Order: sequence, then C-alpha cells, then structure tokens
Amino acid sequence: MDPRLLAVMALLFGGCRAVVAADKLPHTPIAETPSGGAPILPAGLEDEPAPHRPIADHVIILSEDGMRPDALLQAKAPHHAVVMREGASSMRARTIRLASTLPSHAAMLSGFDVGAHGLDWNSWRPERGFIKVPTVFTAVSAAGKESAVFVGKRKLEHITQPGEVHLFSRPGFFCKKVVHEAAAHFAEHRPQVEFVHFSDPDESGHHVGWMTTEQLTSIGHADRCLGTMMAAIRNSGVHTRTLLIISADHGGEGRNHSGATAADRVIPWIAWGAGVRRNYKIRGNISTMDTAATVLWALGYDPPAGLGGRPVIEAFEIPSSR
Repeated sequence: MDPRLLAVMALLFGGCRAVVAADKLPHTPIAETPSGGAPILPAGLEDEPAPHRPIADHVIILSEDGMRPDALLQAKAPHHAVVMREGASSMRARTIRLASTLPSHAAMLSGFDVGAHGLDWNSWRPERGFIKVPTVFTAVSAAGKESAVFVGKRKLEHITQPGEVHLFSRPGFFCKKVVHEAAAHFAEHRPQVEFVHFSDPDESGHHVGWMTTEQLTSIGHADRCLGTMMAAIRNSGVHTRTLLIISADHGGEGRNHSGATAADRVIPWIAWGAGVRRNYKIRGNISTMDTAATVLWALGYDPPAGLGGRPVIEAFEIPSSR
C-alpha cells in the first residue's frame, strides 16, 4: 500500500504521535514523520506540486527572530494585521526540533533538517564552513539571478555559500537599520530573492522574557520595520509580482528556547502578495522547511532531491485548469 495512504490511516486511527500546541493557540494535531520532516496532512488537504507558470518574479523572506504567534497576536502590530487580512496565514506552523537561530534558519532557507544541512551549532564559527545542502540562494544563483541578505546576526552567514548571494549585509543588530538597507536595496535592485532578518523579539525575550510587556513592545518595533518593507514593495513597480513570506525561527518561554516545548517550536507563517489568497486561514500543517519549498515553487524552480519541505500551495489561488 502507498506509504502516504498508510500515514493518513495512521493519523485517522490514532497511530501517529500528536504534537501539543502552545498555550492559548488554536490548534489541530500535527502528525510528524519519524524523521521529523514535513508533517502529513489529513485527507482532503494534501496538495501536490504541479507544473505551473511562476507565481512571482521576486520573493522576500522576512524572519522575525524569536516571534511567538501568541505574542504577535497580543502585541500592537497593525502592519502584521494588514498582511494577515490581505494574505494567508497560520499561527501554528512549526520549526525544527533544534530550535535555535542558526539551525532553524538553515532549515527555513534550504528545506532540509539539521541532519542534512549540517549547521548544528548556533554562533559565528568561520572555521566550520558553510551549509552542506542547496538553498534558495543556490537556485537563484544557478539561474543567473541576484539575491541579497540583510541580517542582524553575523552567524547567519553560514547559510550562504561564498559567492552565492550578490550582497550579504549586517547593517546593525536591530531591525530599524536592517530594514532601512533592505528596503532601499529592493527598491533599487529588485533582487529575485531577498532575505531580511529582525533580531528584536529574540533579544527582548532573552533579556527580559518572552510574553513580557517589554517583549511585546519590541514586537511593535518589528511591526514598524515590517511597514517599511511593505512600503518598499508597494512602491517598487514590481509589487504585483512580489511575494512576501513572514515567519520565525523559533519562539521561547522564560528567557530561553530549547525546542523542548510547543512554546519554543510553534511559529507564525504568513504569505502576502503575488498569487496569495486574501484573508485566508491556512488549515494544513506547515513546517519551517516548507518556506524554502514554497519559494522555489513560486519562482518556478525544481526542488533539489531529498528536500524535506513542500510548498504551501493552500495559501495560493491556483487556477482550476492546472
């Protein structure tokens, strides 16, 4: 029997291990594969990638480090409210088990888990080299297109193979300086893929604590930075062919995150822009590895062999004639 059918039957009859969601987050059980790869959807929600014309010409991946969904929903974040109203969103996506900044972002940008991508540490250690699998930047570079990276943490350079991205920049630690350069670069150069990283929610979580007043305030700072990025997209002249994906590497509780609890691993996932359904709540399960798969699919690139993620097709308006 088809292994996928066996997995669905196992889910329906209780054979798969359910994952508990973060407190106060609406959630339906997620069945994980034994390898920890992309979760299996209940029957009726499983979408297969199909041959299609590219949905977007440009993709911006915005990661808000340490963003818990329930913190986002509690904070004053009007720009996030706009992208959720105008786009498709899930407040119960999940990151990988090694829920730290470097390994989680490597999974987000490659579509592979730690065992394949090899970045199992969480600091800038140039002697250890770079990611061991292709990333979204690899596909863009192979196609002769440009990509750019703007981050608040130097260690994320481990995810970009030397010479693979047109520009890697760390303008500053907090999002205000990062987004200023990222928005200006997109407006002028319009790279096919731009990765933008905000440190603010994570910094306040470690310094004061997740879900504290101070952290909710820092999410408000990240929201204003998101507004700057949205304005750059709208004024770029290519906004109708630009896809924005907003997510996070991990959540947290207390002053830390280990991946041991749902508060660490449940993350937001929001798509806005080219081809995206409006005001849509995604019903299917999402892994952070699905972000890379979605970017490749939206741009019309074939995924590399063994990719752990899959495109979140449910978030998009797909013509019925596909």
